[in-house]
Amino acid sequence: MQFNKADVCVVENKHKAVCPVCTKEFPDDEITVHASLCGESDLSDSFECTVASAENDSSPSMPAQTAAFKPKSTEDVLCFIEQQVDTSTEFKLCVDREDLPDRGILQWKRKKAASPASALKVVYIGEAGIDTGALRKEFLTDMVSGIEKRFFEGAGNQSKNPKDSLTDVDNENFRTVGEIMAVSLAQGGPPPAFLREWCYNFLCTGEVDLNSLSQEDVTDLESCLLISRVENSADAESLMLLADEIVSCGYTRQIKLDSKENIIRAIVLHSTTRLIPMLQQLRKDMELYGLVNQMATNPDACHPLFVPGKIIKPDANFIMMNCQSQFSEKGTSKERTERKIINFLQDFLQEIEMSGGETDSAAGDTGPLGQSHIPVLPDEKRCFKITCNFNHECREQQGDHSVCYPTVTGTC
Repeated sequence: MQFNKADVCVVENKHKAVCPVCTKEFPDDEITVHASLCGESDLSDSFECTVASAENDSSPSMPAQTAAFKPKSTEDVLCFIEQQVDTSTEFKLCVDREDLPDRGILQWKRKKAASPASALKVVYIGEAGIDTGALRKEFLTDMVSGIEKRFFEGAGNQSKNPKDSLTDVDNENFRTVGEIMAVSLAQGGPPPAFLREWCYNFLCTGEVDLNSLSQEDVTDLESCLLISRVENSADAESLMLLADEIVSCGYTRQIKLDSKENIIRAIVLHSTTRLIPMLQQLRKDMELYGLVNQMATNPDACHPLFVPGKIIKPDANFIMMNCQSQFSEKGTSKERTERKIINFLQDFLQEIEMSGGETDSAAGDTGPLGQSHIPVLPDEKRCFKITCNFNHECREQQGDHSVCYPTVTGTC
């Protein structure tokens, strides 16, 4: 019996059995073959199957994809929102490389005639070139990095809170930031994986769990210094010197030494809850592509996209595992030289990591591939490769020189 991937969505009405892989029902005489194919089929095939099945089963009042799709993994969510991008229209931006992200946000907000739900196309002022994907990824990489530095605060590479800025709230800048985050996830940019856990939980639910807030969730310098001064107060007199600042944080009880814990708790709540307007704006426009709904449905699947941990920047291991070197014929002197070059490249990258240094990519330079992040979209992750070719005729082409380099391009 021949059974193709296209047949996966065809279900008869009697003698059904449940597939142990995808948990869908199939005829008894097909379930064995389907289960073996189901385990090998890729995410996009299973997603298309889910959507096709939804078109038959969902009610007219509910969109087919929303009715059937329930994310089970991070890749499921990414695949879903990628499918929501309107590729029939374009959201074109013409921006300057300087002054990002502010100029990028300004141009984004002024784009009234098009929707960010469409395919993003980017042109840099003064540069020739057609955006086939690389410019978009470069723009999103620079924007997400700039947004993290401009609109969020926290020590070093730790998770961050939004900055308390009434000006940005009044100008609705955080709404635009929310849109850019959603577009970055759906169209090949880096994930905004720099949020504090409580911020992420708010984006999922729209509420703050006050019991989960702790002293570690305070990131603004003023509140951190106040907490430190309260902790280090040795007597009631030194604590009373901080009375005005403590009262301004909402603490209304008597200020005394044995109330330090309650005082610090008041400072924590004041520092975090005043950021709710920023998070509300952020959440409002992250609804693009149905992202907020997916976060609410399965917060565990979306968690690594917003909270530091799982998704990291490219390291030596990632680069070398995705490097496809085009070696000369095996056993030749050319092939031996080429392998020495690749081994040197691997040693060089590993030495940078061990010394604690940063490559240009880690420092924020997007480089020739237009990005400095590991691909997160399932299709891009599967096909991402770095092709390395060796030019043995460089002296004939470029004249006499002492240093030669392999030519490197990203392919997909």
